[in-house]
Parts: sequence; structure tokens; C-alpha cells
Amino acid sequence: MKKIAYFVGMFLVMAVLFGQTADAQNAMILSKKEQKRIEKLRKEKERNMKRAASRTYYMELLKKKYFVFQADYVITPRGTSFVVSPDINFFSVVGNKVIIQFGLDGVIGPNGVGGITARGTIMNYKLVPGKKNNMYISTDVSLVGPGLPPHITMNVADDGTGQLTIQLNNGRIITLYGQVVSPKKASIFVGQSIF
Repeated sequence: MKKIAYFVGMFLVMAVLFGQTADAQNAMILSKKEQKRIEKLRKEKERNMKRAASRTYYMELLKKKYFVFQADYVITPRGTSFVVSPDINFFSVVGNKVIIQFGLDGVIGPNGVGGITARGTIMNYKLVPGKKNNMYISTDVSLVGPGLPPHITMNVADDGTGQLTIQLNNGRIITLYGQVVSPKKASIFVGQSIF
């Protein structure tokens, strides 16, 4: 009788342990819907971390006044738009020194790249961090030569893409779209300044 009670007791203990193990394994198995939801949350968290790191990087470039805005698309004051080469169309800021250059491929101009190259200094530089995923700078630029752009604004997204607006002395506006990069990573050709 003792042996039968012992085997029944062992059987019950094993049944309880096996049942708990099976329940734990079932709890670990997720439905496809739950797996997709978890994967979506993981990817979103990863994107947010990359966006935050990217924002910090570009914010530092703008704070230090150490960046090059390379334009790949320009809208003229008359509304004409062009796809342009970023290596000869840029706005470079290193400290308080500025270079603004426009050029057209295949054209020879006074600066050697089919356009103009102007050098100057920054005045009244303001950086506004923005609330969500953009940064904004506003600055006046003192350039050598008459009739050159006195005021520049730039909106930069967290990924470094941006819009640069140059307000000319006569009130007309040139808008450029492109990418902000570190001067070390910029691939630019600086033409001959005409002044």
C-alpha cells in the first residue's frame, strides 16, 4: 500500500510540475500579432534613438558655426528651379567666416565655376532648436561687394536635410534645398572670389 501511495504521490507531483512547465512555455509563445507589435515597437525605438543622435550631431555643427550647406536644388527669385551640383553650390560657415557660392555646370563665369563666389562674416547669428524635428538659424551676413545677400535663414531637419533662404537687398528671395555636412566631410570646390 505504501508503494502504491508513493507512486501515486510521485505521479501527482510530476503532473503538477509538467503542467506548470507547459503553462510557462505556452506563456512564452506569442501570437503573430503580438510578435509584430513587439517588432514594430523595437523598430520605432531604434528610429527614435537614431533620430536623437542625428539631431544632436547637427545641432552641435550649427552651435559651433562649423558646417557646409550643400545645395542640390535652387529656386531663383523669378521662380525658375534648377537641379544643381552640390560641390559648387553651397553656403559654408566656419566660425564667423562665410563663403556663399553659386555655379552652373558647363559654364565658365567670373569665379571659374559659372556663377559667383562671395566671402564675408556672420553678424547676428541666432540658433533656435525647434520643438520637434527641426532646427532654425537666422543670420545677417556682411559680404564683400555691392548687392550681395544680407540676410540668410535656414531650416534643418533632424537628418541634416534643409532649406536655405537668401533674401537679397532688393527683397527678392533665392531658395536652396540640400544637406548640411561637416566641413571635413564636404566635397566642395571654392571658386575665385570676384571682390
